[in-house]
Amino acid sequence: MTKSKRNGFWIGLIVLLLFIFLPTPNGMKPEAMRALGVALLMAIWWVTECIPIYATAFVPIALFPLLGILDANTTTENYGHNYVLMLLGGFFLAKAIELSNLHKRVALYIIRKLGTSRKRIMLSFMIATAFLSFWIANVAVVLLMLPIALAIIDKEEENENRNPKFGLAMMLAIAYAASVGGTGSLIGTPPNMVFAGVFEKAFPELPEIDFLEWMKLGTPIVLIILPIIWIYLTKYFKIEGNFAGSKEVINNEITQLGKFSLMEKRVLIIFIFTALGWIFRRDIELGNFVIPGWSTLLGVKGYVHDSTVAIISAILLFAVPSGKPKETKKRILDWKSAATVPWGVVMIVGGGYAIADSFKHTGLASFLGEKMSFISEYPIIIILLIVIILMIFITEINSNTATANIFLPVLAAMAVAGQINPLLLMIPATFACSFSFMLPSGTGTNAVIFGSNRVTIPEMAKCGFGLNLLSVILLTILMYAYVLPILSL
Repeated sequence: MTKSKRNGFWIGLIVLLLFIFLPTPNGMKPEAMRALGVALLMAIWWVTECIPIYATAFVPIALFPLLGILDANTTTENYGHNYVLMLLGGFFLAKAIELSNLHKRVALYIIRKLGTSRKRIMLSFMIATAFLSFWIANVAVVLLMLPIALAIIDKEEENENRNPKFGLAMMLAIAYAASVGGTGSLIGTPPNMVFAGVFEKAFPELPEIDFLEWMKLGTPIVLIILPIIWIYLTKYFKIEGNFAGSKEVINNEITQLGKFSLMEKRVLIIFIFTALGWIFRRDIELGNFVIPGWSTLLGVKGYVHDSTVAIISAILLFAVPSGKPKETKKRILDWKSAATVPWGVVMIVGGGYAIADSFKHTGLASFLGEKMSFISEYPIIIILLIVIILMIFITEINSNTATANIFLPVLAAMAVAGQINPLLLMIPATFACSFSFMLPSGTGTNAVIFGSNRVTIPEMAKCGFGLNLLSVILLTILMYAYVLPILSL
């Protein structure tokens, strides 16, 4: 353990002890004080990574019952929440797509179709990465795209007329496209799932934000912001001209994949089934015309959830044969492969729900909300700007999932205390968690690219700072002009 991590470990414990033994402020319950102490302990441990961030997610299970914050049953229920299971099912589907190489085929065909100029190669990588990030963990997508990108960069470096910044621009383009693309769907990135669960727990009386509802918000934002980031990067690094070799690399990769396999076809069918199951679960209202959802047609409306679809999909993956000629008894997904999905991320989301639950049950959320309710007196555009700036730059030094876990319950309480719709604060904050582009610490995608040794922190920070400021402006405008009207806020 490094000195900074060791300090973080002990500072977190000291903060917790202070909140346990110090006098409770007027209007705050003692258990709320202790809940805040545990939340701060987790925040410090998440930021310093003194123990694995996934292990920190289990702190509520250990401390909430011992400190009289929540009983063991209530605490542990959060780790099996609907959205936790939906995310897990999504990871199983992503693993099957990865094992079948379907994702690689999709990415390569997109890249080949868009041409081979330096600008177009960057754009094609960004489109392929963003599309895959709708459905697959962002880090996994970057890891997939990285070797293909490196092969093209190596070809570029053999050129006499090479652009020395092209490799750096490609690396950042992939990382940024994965982060932005993940905001397009509910399962695209963990902060989205954190939002969905916290919102459902805090406001059970309000309509849920399901898979289709989120896509209405997220997909247009991705379609608008992705090309702007591409233009920013091409201008920033002065990317121009054509180079030979990229087409050859892509064609070689496609040739190595061979023909569309039976396993790929079966995974594609299950993927389409899952996507349609999520999209058409609830009734779709188009003015006076209503398309009944399958839950309505089957008479199970109110009984099923998006997690139901995800788990049915997972069971199919474990049951359907892979179709590989030499592996007649093997299924698309076996438990050995399933065990490699990022279970730790699933537990972080569950830990976030436990924090939100403690804030609600102890009255801490209401207390904090009342203290910070003054924000509701500002014009809406200023509220959006403040929330987006805070979340983007806080995420630079903290995991985006952890940031969402810590701040979304507080924002929900602020909205209640200020008598404004909670979505006004929570939706912008959730999107902003995925728009941190300066440092490797904020998102796994930045960390992977940094680990490639093609990008230095000063280079990422310099390019990312300008993009952060641009994102603040773009997100504020899009939230005000598009998202809020869609949500009737």
